[in-house]
Amino acid sequence: MLDERFRLMYLSKDRTDIKQISLTWKKFVTYAVLAGVCFSLLIGGSVVLVTRLVTNFRVVALENDNTFLQKELMSMKEKVSQVSEQLAVIETTGDHLRDFAGLEEPGPDTRQLGVGGSAYTGSPEIGYYSKEIKKTAGEINADLDGFLRSVELEKQSLQNVAMAIQNRQELLDGYPSIMPILGGQVNSKFGTRIDPFTKRPKMHHGIDVFAPKGTQALASAKGRVARIAVGKDYGNWIEVDHGNGYKTRYAHLSKVLVRRGQKVNRWDCIGEVGKTGRAQGYHLHYEVWAAGKRKNPVDYMVRYDR
Repeated sequence: MLDERFRLMYLSKDRTDIKQISLTWKKFVTYAVLAGVCFSLLIGGSVVLVTRLVTNFRVVALENDNTFLQKELMSMKEKVSQVSEQLAVIETTGDHLRDFAGLEEPGPDTRQLGVGGSAYTGSPEIGYYSKEIKKTAGEINADLDGFLRSVELEKQSLQNVAMAIQNRQELLDGYPSIMPILGGQVNSKFGTRIDPFTKRPKMHHGIDVFAPKGTQALASAKGRVARIAVGKDYGNWIEVDHGNGYKTRYAHLSKVLVRRGQKVNRWDCIGEVGKTGRAQGYHLHYEVWAAGKRKNPVDYMVRYDR
């Protein structure tokens, strides 16, 4: 059978002549096998070539990506360094505020909790990145973890500072620090003096501030009206409780302009100057009490006007 012949007939280019090729089956199979092998080699070579081209392109692209990412990460690292400097400024400012508020600064052990972070192990999805990129990314990640802890620590600390300052402000608001008569002059001081009625030495537990009748008597600090009374010695008088052991009294008033339990602020008018009770002329008798004892009011007057 292999010796049998077959013919392939085809037309010439000008289609005027018919040509033919006569082959045995043996030659036909040989040529077919050779053609298949050549075709397979061609296809295989093409696949290898394309694969190499794609691989080389991907390698170049990844190298470019690595270079770009390395630059970006270095830029981020510089910004992280700047953030670290700003955080240090915030911590210093926080220390000043804590000192003002009378709070202790966080100890070095506490502050150390906000420094550095856990080691960065990376993600399997970015395993093709270079060691330098992984290292830089790990350092940035650790720094950011530390910053987050430092910011949280500083946030809690500043909240404590805010509360302490608020409490201190309340203390300052309740501190009897002004002359209760605007432009008033003290004509009788705190201490032992000759009693104008008995002409004998007697302890004077406040100060007398000269002022015309009807002059406004001002609350010397924020507080609550604790007592309003009429007495033989004080005449019409008011006691204001400022909290934290401070109280003030205003006596010989011609008018009382507040009610018991009313809240008042510093500079609020609470009455008018008179000479009710044991008084020889128009004036305001003013007392400061601290921890249950009467003190020299002048020692508390750190502000004389608005």
